[in-house]
Order: sequence, then structure tokens, then C-alpha cells
Amino acid sequence: MHIQIDLKEKTSYYTSMNMTREYFGTAADGTRVDSITIENSSGASIKVITYGARLISCRMPDRNGNLGELITGKQDIKRYEKDLPFHGATIGRYANRIAEGRFDINGEQFELVKNHKLFQLHGGPGGFHQKVWDAYPIRLEDRGTVKFCLTSPDGDQGFPGKLDVSVSVTLTEAQEVIFLYEADTDKDTYTSLTNHAFWNLCGKDDSPEIHGHLLQLSSSRYVEVGQDLLPTGMLMPADGSPFDFRTAKEIGRDLRNIEGFDGYDHNFVMKSEQTSTLIDAAKVEEPVSGRVMVIRTTAPGVQFYSDTYSNPPFRGFCLEAGELPDAMHHSNFPQPLHIQGDTYRQVTVHSFSVK
Repeated sequence: MHIQIDLKEKTSYYTSMNMTREYFGTAADGTRVDSITIENSSGASIKVITYGARLISCRMPDRNGNLGELITGKQDIKRYEKDLPFHGATIGRYANRIAEGRFDINGEQFELVKNHKLFQLHGGPGGFHQKVWDAYPIRLEDRGTVKFCLTSPDGDQGFPGKLDVSVSVTLTEAQEVIFLYEADTDKDTYTSLTNHAFWNLCGKDDSPEIHGHLLQLSSSRYVEVGQDLLPTGMLMPADGSPFDFRTAKEIGRDLRNIEGFDGYDHNFVMKSEQTSTLIDAAKVEEPVSGRVMVIRTTAPGVQFYSDTYSNPPFRGFCLEAGELPDAMHHSNFPQPLHIQGDTYRQVTVHSFSVK
């Protein structure tokens, strides 16, 4: 598959991509929130909003050509501010959990703002999911992009360094949804960015549970966690366990067979070290609709969450590409230290097709 992520490509006045920007709502602090919709020539579309640089809609065809909504969650600003805080959002400064809400860098300890008594989760209570981002639509010949930009000041949620962040969300004519994350810091810090969309490939307003989706993960190891979902430091072999998705299987097959857990909320190791290589990470098939989603990423890990604690549960699944959870506290994990002067860059591609 050919993937282009250069946002400086030549534009065309004859582009087949349609883009519209509209008022979406008003955040609790009075800030205007906009939505931007991108639609390609086949009618496939995505919608993003400036609150949380959030993907709130992805409509793709089934095997009969019928378009359906693949993102779960209500499209309402008040819901996103309260009971759906992470749905579709860009997560940062550090996706997933950081134990005790603290870490050391170069001998200096930093205390983070915690949103759980045992850890900071997804960047803290005032993380990127709670921010209104600047948004710049870019229409190119075979794709449409929204480039979101945000400056996180030194000390934001306890993290060192001023972080200048951009997240570019792209829909192509080839039915790809591409996320490009870039960030620069003026101090050594920790950075891990991801998107937290909840997917259901059935494509219906009343989509059934995700149990029948076939999931394949290109991972032979997963991060062992305790009951608090914090890593123990062990990278466990998936072979023969409920965590073995190297051969595609129904999500529901072992969902209740995970000792001590009601479902999946675990990180799967894709790489043993940090590289910029885009690799096959996951493939999901929904047999009734025929929809297929393939995920490729440069990230070292993918968090698989089976939407265990929503009401009702198991209506969506998350596959969040990023750094391993709490990696700064485990030297055997790929290390995520973001050095001053280096640009953090992560690419994740969702490719859609039918079978």
C-alpha cells in the first residue's frame, strides 16, 4: 500500500474532496467549537471537531456499497465534556497510565496532576482531550486534511517543557484515514500521542456488541498489568493465552476468560525499540457487513480496549497506537523520552476495504 503523508503536496482546483466547516457547539468555558467534514468522491467521510482534536464520525461503505457510521458515541459537545471525555479524542501529553503520577528526568522529579489516586491517565484531567485546538483545513488533489495545532505550556499537568503539537487527520480517495502526530519541546520530557476512537464496523445506529468482530494483532507479547491496570514490568508471551490474536479470532471468544478482568484493556507490543518504520499492527473484519479495517503504525505498542465499562458495554473497541504504558518506569520497555531539539513523530494509518 502506498502511503503519502506530506502535507505540502501540490493542490488542485479540480480536487474530488469536499470539505465543510461548521459551528458545532460552545465549550463550557465559552469557546466556540467547530466541526470539519471531509468527503471523498465515493461518499466516504470523516468528521472532526476542534474540541480535543477529536474524530467523531467515520462513514465507510459495506460490501453492498451502503455507507455506515463506524464511530460510537453521541455527537454532542456536552457529552464529550462530561461522560464521553476520551471518545475520538487526541490523547496527550502521555497516553495511558503513569504510575503514582510522577517520573524523573535527568535526576529531577516531576509531580503530575493525577486523575486517579494511583496514576495519571491520558495526560491528566486537563489533557489534550479537554483543549480547543486551532484547526487548518487543507484540500489536496486526492485527500483532505485537517491540521490541528496546540501549544502546551511548560508545567502543563505537571509535564516539563513547552510542547508545540500538531495532529493532522487525513481522508484519502483510497479509503485511508491517516493520523500524523508531531511535537517539539524546549525541555526533555515524555510524549505519547494517540487517537481514542471507539470503533464498531457494523455501521448501524444500533450496532450490536463487538463480540463477532474478527481481530488480528501482529504481536507475540503483551504488557502484564495488575488489577489497577498498571504494568508489572513483565512483557508476557501471548502464545496460547486469551491475548493471542496472531491468528484472527472473534473478540468475544476469550472476552470472559481473562483471569481477574472483565474484558480487554491491555497493551500489545509491536516493536522492541523505537523506529520510524510503518508496520502492520492490526486487522479487524466484521463478517456481516464485510467491512475490513487494517491498521499500520510507527508506534511501539497498541492498546486494545473492549469498551468493558460503558453503559451498555462492548458496543465499541479501541486500538490506540502509542508508547507503552508507564514505560518510563520500566527499563525493559521501549523508552519514550522526548529529547529537547528532537521532533516527536508518529504515524498511524487506518485502511478500509470490504470482503
